[in-house]
Amino acid sequence: MDQPVSATPFCSGDDVIARKLELTCTSTSRGDLHDVYDVDNTIQWILLNGFKMVALQFPDKLLVDAPGVVALIQNKVSDVTVFILGDTSYGSCCVDEVGALHYKADCVIHYDHACLSPTQRLPVYYVYGKSSIDVDNCINQINETCTDRTMKVVLVFDTEYLHVTDELFKRLQNHFSSIILSKQVDTHHTETHNACLKQSPSLPTEDNKNPLISPDTSKSVLFKCGRKFELPTDEQIDSYSILFIGDTQSPTLTNLMMTLNKCPFYSYDPAKNICRRESFQVNKALMKRYYLIERAKDARIVGLLAGTLGVTRYKEMLEQLKCVLRKAGKKTYTFVVGKLNPAKLANFAEVDVFVLVSCPESVLLDQSEFYRPIVSPLEMDIACNQAREWTGSYSTDFTELLPGGAMHIEAPDISETDEATPDVSLISNKVRTIGIRDQPDVSQSTSTELSLRSEQMSVAITADDAGEYLASRSWKGLEQKLGETPVVKATEGQYGIASYYQHEVSK
Repeated sequence: MDQPVSATPFCSGDDVIARKLELTCTSTSRGDLHDVYDVDNTIQWILLNGFKMVALQFPDKLLVDAPGVVALIQNKVSDVTVFILGDTSYGSCCVDEVGALHYKADCVIHYDHACLSPTQRLPVYYVYGKSSIDVDNCINQINETCTDRTMKVVLVFDTEYLHVTDELFKRLQNHFSSIILSKQVDTHHTETHNACLKQSPSLPTEDNKNPLISPDTSKSVLFKCGRKFELPTDEQIDSYSILFIGDTQSPTLTNLMMTLNKCPFYSYDPAKNICRRESFQVNKALMKRYYLIERAKDARIVGLLAGTLGVTRYKEMLEQLKCVLRKAGKKTYTFVVGKLNPAKLANFAEVDVFVLVSCPESVLLDQSEFYRPIVSPLEMDIACNQAREWTGSYSTDFTELLPGGAMHIEAPDISETDEATPDVSLISNKVRTIGIRDQPDVSQSTSTELSLRSEQMSVAITADDAGEYLASRSWKGLEQKLGETPVVKATEGQYGIASYYQHEVSK
């Protein structure tokens, strides 16, 4: 016999709101905060520059220590306002200049891992932290893995392990006959770095490695992935093996391996105490990127994603991409959506491919859940710039594509008398044209009209642009309707939790 169902008692949800949660993150002891967060040097930098509004940018995992760090700094500089930037607009590796400027900050102090991208508006002081590492185990593991003592090595550290740079480098000099230490390009080197880039030749070398001559005439300087490599003038970076000290799952290592894809890589992960020869299949990864280039060639409508608002010269990159895409006959739209996710980009179904302008460590996304491909500025330039060819050389730093950069190649102009270049898509096997000239204004015609496209392709149906596509939608997003809705007093809404509101009749 069925049991009677009792009525569900009303629940206001107050117990859920008042429930105490246990935090799984552990804070650093107050005695260690001075050392881990470099408090003394931070205070000295603030006082030396006379800053009055100081923004402290923490990643989510370190927010538990943020109040303690603020208290230590504020006690020493009572006339300075110190505040916390918790939720960054983009990746935590980038300096959130926009968030800091909203509060009229004079500077930003960035904590934990950083991509080392140069900023353009505010001075930045980097505090990388001091992750633990067993130096003796590191030396032993490297000696067992890298048995060839004649191997030429470049030692590269992730930012969290810079505090052991000198000790490790000195001890590894006893093992390798030729070893070079890379250096970080931080805010103290930004102006010098930009000046050097502007003086470098605009045409790249055969392997896109364009070193700059340092004041020491026996060495040449190469800037890659936010790091400076000082090499002998008669040698190239490709003749060296890269030894990386840091998290093997970090985007820093992937970025280095894609950029310096002709160098053998070894890594030591301090968290796992493991040294190994990296087996990352660079050629396979490059072929995946080449597939995205082919998708970019097929695209008609391109979305430019501003993945940063703080990295220097990002506006120049957006303008250059618009120019290149206009010469290739593609329509462009610019989007500023903050942190990317598949749901945000799925709202723009009319876009065939997106180009992400961001810091080098954020541009290589996991695209398994996105509905449209996302390419880097270099990949789009290869797809649309007829003067550039795919050579396998790769870079995630978009500043290298700008005038004065080592990989800059000016896109040729297409005159009215030039013929469009016929091509066959490797994706759809259909004929396409590269360098189609500007079409007549489709806003004056319907999407079913026929228009002359080129001499090779006699006629083609003029496709709807994104504006027409949006106008045909039944839902166009939130609308403010300013002045169109009456002003009414606020009324009491529903009370309770989603599973059971007060006004609902119990069953």
